[in-house]
Order: sequence, then structure tokens, then C-alpha cells
Amino acid sequence: MLLHAGVCALAWFAARRAGVFYGTAILASLLFAVHPVHVEAVANVAGRAELLAAGFALAAWLAHRRSQRILAPALYLLAVLSKEGAVLAPLLFLVDDLARRRDGERPPWRAYAGYAAVLAVALGLRAAALGGLRGAEDAVFMDNPAAFAGPAVRIATALWVMAKGLLLLVWPARLVSDYSFDAIPLVRSWSDPRLLGGIATAALLVAVGVWTWRRSRPLLLGLAAFAVLLLPASNLLFPVGTLMAERLLYLPSFGVCLVAGHLGADLARRGRPACIATLVATVALLGLGAAGTITRIPAWNDNAALALTDVKLQPRSAKLQAGAGIALHASGRDAEAEAAYRQALALWPDYAQIHYNLALLLDKRGATDEAITHLQRAGRIAPGNPQPFKLLAPRLEALGRTEEALAAYAAGSAADPRDLPFRFNQGRALLAAGKTQAGLAVLEAIGKEMDKSYVGLLAEALALETRGDLEGARVLYARVVQLPSVPEGVRAKASARLAGLP
Repeated sequence: MLLHAGVCALAWFAARRAGVFYGTAILASLLFAVHPVHVEAVANVAGRAELLAAGFALAAWLAHRRSQRILAPALYLLAVLSKEGAVLAPLLFLVDDLARRRDGERPPWRAYAGYAAVLAVALGLRAAALGGLRGAEDAVFMDNPAAFAGPAVRIATALWVMAKGLLLLVWPARLVSDYSFDAIPLVRSWSDPRLLGGIATAALLVAVGVWTWRRSRPLLLGLAAFAVLLLPASNLLFPVGTLMAERLLYLPSFGVCLVAGHLGADLARRGRPACIATLVATVALLGLGAAGTITRIPAWNDNAALALTDVKLQPRSAKLQAGAGIALHASGRDAEAEAAYRQALALWPDYAQIHYNLALLLDKRGATDEAITHLQRAGRIAPGNPQPFKLLAPRLEALGRTEEALAAYAAGSAADPRDLPFRFNQGRALLAAGKTQAGLAVLEAIGKEMDKSYVGLLAEALALETRGDLEGARVLYARVVQLPSVPEGVRAKASARLAGLP
């Protein structure tokens, strides 16, 4: 909240520098303060990066306007290190400088060398942290399906998303936390009306920007702020990690607020009736914004509240359906959770985590065969995750599906070789299946790795028993029984093995 308050103050100063009217800055900063679209960035602690980037970027603009050649690049560096979305902020400064030059002022042109230098520093730090100048190659399909659809589809969809974001800033009546697959279907055809809407929006922004070049600096800078500050996260230039997110509108919204503030201030100057009408409209607008913000905040109380609230607004989001299912599952509402899980899988059949979660519910109510099907699907989709195999292997073994069980044991052990109890069960299952040498190899490897633990002792004992060294096995089983830290279930099994030896 304090960070947001600081950004609002900086927005007032920035609008004051950019605007002709004092009222422009007042109205723009008040709109920025209460805009409901900012809830995700402010109420969600993970949005802290958006607030820091916005604050440092606006502060850098103010320092640039005062010709602070060292302070302005330093603030810009802090903005970029907070969030890469601020990377094009100097382009906004350039638009401002060109407009100032047109009006006879002398902008601080030398400052741009400083911006280039600190950008190089930021890229170097980023490369050192990530092991190279990596972009969105690690993007998740669910978060941004457009990144995997080719440049034409990505750009077409991005144009529509830009229009959708602008509409959300103008009329924030329906806010949701997730726009991932398949909340916004990709724009794949030139005849798609959404593409026409996106192109029309982009053309309108360009046309109005050209029209305002010699007519209104505040309107020009407002349009430039929206377009320039949104561009890095828009997917227009390159694919990014997400298709759309309300938090990404935090800094670009300053431009829209600046335009609205200037239009309101300009109208208020046109006589007393217009002034009164503007004042009434302003109070109503700020009241609606504040009410929308207050109403939206409780949804961000926790993950469960967010998913259960937003899935009603965005039922086509596989991630929200999954989140709702997880929340319902945790609260014991199994039937509703199962329905949500199935809806998530209907939207995205390759959702490995939800195949696993659904299998847990199915197994709980005795639908073992279907549970096994979902566990196998989860294992095929995410072979590096050991959890599906750890649940799958003993169930297949209990059903007598020996070869499938052994394959699941092998996959689970390969994914998580540190889970010694699971590897012990793998060795035991191999012995039971008549694969003596393979089973002994697994058990003896465990014994060498953890010879002092109860798992290592059990593995060594079973290996000795299999080789016919019953006395050695008896000694080790007895040691397991006597260890104080052994789980009671393990102690009971070791006692039974001990009692069963000749």
C-alpha cells in the first residue's frame, strides 16, 4: 500500500510536468490511485515488482526532465532491475523531448548515453543470473499459448489483447486473475473480428497520436505512455511469459489516466456549467473506481478465494478450474472438486498435475481402474515427476499387473533416486517377480548408500535372506526392530520377517 501511495504521488508529479492544466495532474493521479485494475499489482504481494518498476520509471522521467544526467539513468536502472517491462521508458522520455524541442525547449540529449550504458549493465546482470540472455523460450504453454503458435498468430492475438487491455482500463467491470489457456482463444484467421478490432485499436492510437503532435502535449504523452510502457509485455515484439495479466497494465495505465485527466481538466475550463458537470462526473468516477477496488480486494485473500471467485467469471481458464478443484479438494468437497478437475482436463488434456489430483480423488472413492489411467497419463506427460509413479506402482502390483508395476517402480526411482523406501519396494517387487539379480542389485545399492539407516539395514537383510544367509538376515532384522526411530509400520513388518525365518 505504501509503495502504491508513493507511485501515485510520483504519478501526480509526472502528470504535472506533462500537463498544461493543474487539474490534469489532480484528476490523473486520483484516477490512478483508485483504478480497480491495479488490485492485482497492489493486493497481491507478488505484484511488488510492478510497483517498484513503475515508481522508479516515473522518478527517472522526472529526473530526466530536470536534466539530472546521473540520477535519471540510475533510477532507470533500478526500474529495469525491478521488472523488465520498464525497459522502453527512455522511448517515452524521447517523445517528451521531441515535443519539448518543438516548443523551443532544450532537452537533455546526453542523458540517452547514460540510459544505453545502464541498459547494458542490466542485460549483463540478467545474463549472469540466468546463464545467458534468455527470453521466453522457457514459457509454459498454458501461460502463453501464443508463444508456441508462430509469429503471425502471436501478433494477431497480441493486437486483440492490447485492445482488450485498453478496454479494461476504460471500463474495468470484469476483473479476473488469469487469462491463460484457454481464457483468450488464439486469433488464427484474418477474418476473425477480434483481429479487426485489434488493428482498429492500434490504428486509432497511431492516428490520435499524430493528431495530438502539434495540438496537445498531455494527450500525446498519455498515448505514448500507454503504448510504449505496454509494448515490452504485449507479445507484439517477441513472445513473453504470459498472454495477458492485469498487473502488466499497472504502469501503462498511467497514460490512460493522464489522457482522462487532461480531457476532464480541459472540459472544466469551458465555463461554470461545464465545470460543475465535470466535478460531478469526477466524483462519480472516483467513487465507482474506489468501490470497484474495495469490492475486488477480498478475492486476493488467498489462492482458494481467488480461484473460487474468478472461475465463475473465467470458466474457460484451465488454471482457474484447476485452482478451484484444489481449493474444493482441500476443504473436503470431493464431488465439486472432481467436477472442477474434469473441467480443467477437458480444457487442457495434458494437465499432468490435475491428472494426478483427480487420481487421488478417484482412488479415495474406490475407482481404482480410472485412477490408474489418470496416473499413467500424468506419468507420460511429466516423466520427471516421481509422484504419479509412487502412487501407481503399488496399486498395479496389488492388482497383479506385475510388468506395469515394475515399469512404474523403475520410472519413479529414476525420477527420485533419493527416495530409498520406494527403491526398497522396487527391489522387493523385482524379487517377487522372479527377477532375482535385478532385485539384489537394487537392494545392495541401497545398503551401500545408507548402511546405518533402517532402510539400508532392511535392504541388506532382504538381500542376505534371498542369498540364503538367514543368520545374517536375522541379525539385521533384529537391529531394525530395536532402532528407536523406526516407523511402527516398518517395525511390525521387520518383526514379521524375523519371525518368519527358519
